[in-house]
Amino acid sequence: MYVRIVTFGLSVPAEDYARAAVAVAPAFAEWPGLLAKWWLGDAASGTYGGVYLFASREDADRSRDTEVFRGMAADPALREVTVREFDVLDAPTAVTAPSLRAA
Repeated sequence: MYVRIVTFGLSVPAEDYARAAVAVAPAFAEWPGLLAKWWLGDAASGTYGGVYLFASREDADRSRDTEVFRGMAADPALREVTVREFDVLDAPTAVTAPSLRAA
């Protein structure tokens, strides 16, 4: 498995972002190999983003070629977008997240 963590600030009200997130969520659900996406928000710090769990690094690589991924960097509502990606350490994760073993 492979994880992507995206964070950013907003240049629009949080309520506007939340509505846009609901509208775009189905596009993420279409990504092959995306096992889950958790939407993040911390109104106190103004930090928002998402955690993506992919079946493989190759699935994450393919997702970068999608319009929705490329659009994050170009979206004027999002500022200071950061993207970090990691391999999942399978052995300890199997202990702490046993429901993900089959994934």
